Amino acid sequence: MISQIVSLLIFIAISLPANGQDLIQRLIQESEFQLARIELYRHLENADTLAQPKTLAAIAYTYQLENQHLKAKTLYRRVLQKSDLLSHSYVDSIKTNLCFSLIELSEFGSAYGLFSNLENDHIIPVKQRFFILTAERPSELSQVVFNSEELESLERLADDLKSPRKAAILSTIVPGLGQFYASHAVDAAQSFLVVGAGILYSTVAYKAYEQDNLGLGLTSLTIGTTALFHYANILSGQRTAIYRNMKLKQDYLEQSNLDFQPLDLSTSF
Repeated sequence: MISQIVSLLIFIAISLPANGQDLIQRLIQESEFQLARIELYRHLENADTLAQPKTLAAIAYTYQLENQHLKAKTLYRRVLQKSDLLSHSYVDSIKTNLCFSLIELSEFGSAYGLFSNLENDHIIPVKQRFFILTAERPSELSQVVFNSEELESLERLADDLKSPRKAAILSTIVPGLGQFYASHAVDAAQSFLVVGAGILYSTVAYKAYEQDNLGLGLTSLTIGTTALFHYANILSGQRTAIYRNMKLKQDYLEQSNLDFQPLDLSTSF
């Protein structure tokens, strides 16, 4: 309740000296994105046919600034349904921002299909971000957005990545081997010891059951628990490789200074 009152007071204080669009800009600059959306939705109620899709795009932009990419994606797609009302350059800007949200949501196939035909200058860092985050999947289009030196660096990154599928297979064969392959020796040792101990106990329990020294229920429980741990070990091997790859790619993005910011669509409605 107190936070709502404070937000309302901020809204009133900021809105007094400003008109609608200036107010929204100031709210965004102050990172008051929720308040900016309130003003945008108020504007949407009275907007004409042309202004409505642009206002929705501005709302989607505020969601992107809060990293709420799922909501941004939904609104951008609504706007694109009315693309015939908008200029070609504005539609390209919307598609550029939508591609960014799709990439952040790991919807790489949708992003690729959308940006493959975009040629504006703003889409280049988005394409670069895409190809870095999907470095394990070589693409000829990457040669268009990277120079030869950058391509060599990207190839070195791809060579350093680990296959999640291979990690899962290795962990299936030998518990912990997938984690070791993904450069996590501690996790590998833990998986090996836990699953190894389970296999040992299961073997002892089964032999005791064959000699009528142990009931079927306890034997089944021991074997079932070991199987569950082994399955968790397989998933762990796969995820360890995925997380390692993502960490390497995020570090590469930071080192490359590819910090893309969505195109500001809050000034054009």
